[in-house]
Amino acid sequence: MIRCTPVSSSGHWRLGEGYGIWVALVASLVMAAVPAAGQQNRRAPALRLFTGVGVTAAGDLRIRQPGRGTDLTFRQIAWEHKSLSTEWTRDSVPYVGARAEFFVLPPRWLGISVDVLHFKVFAPPDQRVRVSGTDAHAPVDQTARFGQFVEQYQVSNGVNLVLGNLQVHRPLRRSARFPGGRVDLYAGGGAGATVPYTRSQIDGQRHAGYDWGRLATQVLGGVTWHGSPRWDTLLEYKYTRTTVDGRVAGGDSLSALGTHHLVFGLGLHLRR
Repeated sequence: MIRCTPVSSSGHWRLGEGYGIWVALVASLVMAAVPAAGQQNRRAPALRLFTGVGVTAAGDLRIRQPGRGTDLTFRQIAWEHKSLSTEWTRDSVPYVGARAEFFVLPPRWLGISVDVLHFKVFAPPDQRVRVSGTDAHAPVDQTARFGQFVEQYQVSNGVNLVLGNLQVHRPLRRSARFPGGRVDLYAGGGAGATVPYTRSQIDGQRHAGYDWGRLATQVLGGVTWHGSPRWDTLLEYKYTRTTVDGRVAGGDSLSALGTHHLVFGLGLHLRR
């Protein structure tokens, strides 16, 4: 039996413990989706690479440092996206992702896919937010500059989602050259693991590192257009939700991230 041992009462997981659960889950999805030898497969498996932009809605951020007597909740933190930029670049930029996709259940209207998403969010220190709780054992309930309490807070090496999905497909414009349809409409949803990398500085004390995050979920819908039997283009909307549970110096942080994504990509079909 695989056991995941929390490193503290706050519920953090050491990176590397319990990874076998997620490896087994992804492997079972892939094995279930690959057609048996000799089985007719009129819709080929595909590998996809995509890029996109994300908008993460404002949400609460909680910082706890028990040794310092600090437990603060910052209301409606605004998040910036700078996924392919340096930590000092203020402009939002596209992020990257990948997908492996298979079809099951003739006539291949049901798909199974595995997504890997790598996007980053940053909390600007100059924003003014409502903060309540205790700071060094002193009660706090005021509107203040975020950087007055937290000099830096970022998920700066990625929120890093690995998601298994179920998708339903509606092929259009079938032909002898495109038996699976020249155009494919689809929608679906999924869930999986999060491995966020948080970076913070509080009262001059820095911390950075990977942690096991909490369960992530997504819903998605999109369209693919086949330029040839071997490749297609993808346009997709997705909404992901997860809670980043990351360590800070002497404590932990908790932030719920709900993100709207618009992505564009290319797909390569493995065989016909």
